[in-house]
Amino acid sequence: MIDKLKPRDRIFLEQQEKLILAPYAVLSVDAHKTRRLQEPEHPYRTAIQRDRDRIIHSRAFRRLKHKRQVFLVSFGDHYRTRLTHTLEVSQISRTIAKALGLNEELTEAVALGHDLGHTPFGHAGEVVLNRILSGQDNLDGILTGENIGGFKHNYQSLRVVDQIEKEYFFDGLNLTAYVREGIIKHTRLKRASIQYPELELTGIYFELDNATHLEGQVVAISDEIAQRTHDLEDGIIAGLVNINRVLELPVIQYVKERITISTKLEKQSTAYRNSLINGLISVLIGDIIETSMKKIQAFYEKNNRLNYFDEEIVSFSEEINPLQIELDAFIHREIIRPSSSSQIIAADEDTIRNLFKSFYQKPPAQIAGTLTMGYESYVRSIADYIAGMTDHYAQTEIKKQMI
Repeated sequence: MIDKLKPRDRIFLEQQEKLILAPYAVLSVDAHKTRRLQEPEHPYRTAIQRDRDRIIHSRAFRRLKHKRQVFLVSFGDHYRTRLTHTLEVSQISRTIAKALGLNEELTEAVALGHDLGHTPFGHAGEVVLNRILSGQDNLDGILTGENIGGFKHNYQSLRVVDQIEKEYFFDGLNLTAYVREGIIKHTRLKRASIQYPELELTGIYFELDNATHLEGQVVAISDEIAQRTHDLEDGIIAGLVNINRVLELPVIQYVKERITISTKLEKQSTAYRNSLINGLISVLIGDIIETSMKKIQAFYEKNNRLNYFDEEIVSFSEEINPLQIELDAFIHREIIRPSSSSQIIAADEDTIRNLFKSFYQKPPAQIAGTLTMGYESYVRSIADYIAGMTDHYAQTEIKKQMI
C-alpha cells in the first residue's frame, strides 16, 4: 500500500536539490529573485528549468541549425553546425556537472544559450561586424567611422536573451543572473575593446573574467573540449589531416596510453577514428573532474567558503593543459585555416559588408523604426539583424539586394 500520490512540484524539486547537490552548487530555490523583471514562479518548474526551456523555444536557438561552425554545411551532411556544437557542449557540461555535484540544469541552460549571438558564416561574420562597429571599416565612406563598441558573440548572446528575443510581454527572455553570467563569460570578455550599449550587468560580476559559479566555468571549458574534439574529427573526415599525423600529437599519445582500442580495427576506419576521439573526450573530461575537485578543496581551505568563486576553479591539470593547448594550435593551423579558401572567406565578408551597406541606405521594416533613435542605435540594430541571420538567409538576402 502506498500513500496518496502527489506530483513532484517545484517545491519538491528545490528540496531535492538541497539534498543531492554539492554544497558549492547553485540552488534553484532563490534563482528567480535574480531576474531583471520579477515574475510569478511556475508550479512545476524551477527558475533554472524555465531559463533552459525559454532558450530552447527561442527563435535564435532554432536558427543555430543553419549557422556554420567551421565547415560549410553544403560540403556534407555530417559536419557540425552551430546547433550540433551547442548540443555537444551541453552534453559534456552535464557529464562534468553531474560528477562534481553541480546543478546540471544550470550548466545545460548556459550551454544551450552560449552561442545564440553568433553570426552567419562562422567567425568570419563576427570579424566583419566587429570591424564595422569599431570604426575600422566605414563601408567605403557610407558610415562615419565612429567606434560604437565593436561586436563579439558572447556579448551579442547576452543581448539576444536580454533584448532582441520577442517571445513574451517583455523584451528578451528575462533569464536569471546565473544563466546570463555564464553566457557572457563562456569566452574572453575583452573589456578594453568591446563596449556594448545598454548592457545590463547587475549580478554578472563583470569585473571578473571567470563565472563566479562553477556551473558557468564548466560550460566555458566544455566549449573548448567540444571545439577541439569535433574540429579534429571533422578535419579527419574532410581529409585535411591524416590519421597517422594525428597519432603523432603528444595529447593523442597520452590518450592512447590510457584507453583501449581494438587491434582488429584499421587506423583508417571510422570505428578507429571514433574510438580515438571518444577516448580523447573521456580523458579530457576525467582530467578536468579530478583537477577541479582538488581546486575546490584548496579554495575552501584558503577562503573558508564555497560560493562566489572569484578565481578559475574548473580547469585542466598542469600535465594536460600544455598538451591541449598544442592540440588547439594544431587544429587552427591544419584544419580551421585551410577549411575555407581565401575566396570563400572573401565572399562571406563581402556578403556581410554589402548587406550592411544596403540596410543602412534602405532599412527593412524590422529595423526602420530605429532610424529616429540616433546613429549608434541605428547602426547597432543593423548589426543585430545581420547577426541573427542564418548562412542561407544572408546569401538569399544579398541576391535580392543585387537585383
